[in-house]
Amino acid sequence: MSEDVPELYATENIPFGKKIIFQRYQIKEIGFYWLIAELDRKRNLAFGYANLNNDMFAEWGYISIDELIDSGAELDRDWKPCTYRAAKERIAKEKRVG
Repeated sequence: MSEDVPELYATENIPFGKKIIFQRYQIKEIGFYWLIAELDRKRNLAFGYANLNNDMFAEWGYISIDELIDSGAELDRDWKPCTYRAAKERIAKEKRVG
C-alpha cells in the first residue's frame, strides 16, 4: 500500500486540489485526520494535509508517520486513492452521515 505513494517532492508541480491522496490516518474519536500525498519510506516522513478538527487552521505540510502512530492515529485501511478534492468531499459526507 505505501509502495504506491510517490516519493517526497514527486508531485510538487501538481496543484493541491488535484494531488492524489493515497492514505488517510485518523483519530476518529476527536475528528483528526491526515491525508498523505507523498512519502519518504526511509525516514517515514510524509507530505500531506493535516486537519485537527478545524478546517480553518488545517494545512499542507510535512508529517512524521511515526509521530502520528505514537499519538494514536490509525491508517484507514479502507481508503481508496483519490484527488484531494474528492477526499475532502468524502470526508464531509462521512461527517454528515456519521
